[in-house]
Amino acid sequence: MSKSLCKLLEKTPSGTPVNQILVKGEDWTGMDKFIKYDKKTGLAYFINKSNHTFVAVAERIDMIEFTHE
Repeated sequence: MSKSLCKLLEKTPSGTPVNQILVKGEDWTGMDKFIKYDKKTGLAYFINKSNHTFVAVAERIDMIEFTHE
């Protein structure tokens, strides 16, 4: 993952709506919000509409599209 994407995740506020995420080429359809990025572990946390938490290794994230309401 690029340094610029890591910096974006570090600065993105918790609760920011997500439109689309691609992780290792796989579409993570159904993610609702970005929760946090832990730069120490390199993990990014997301939740879906059912409030289930999903964790991605940030290095494997290909693309994130945020929705600004």
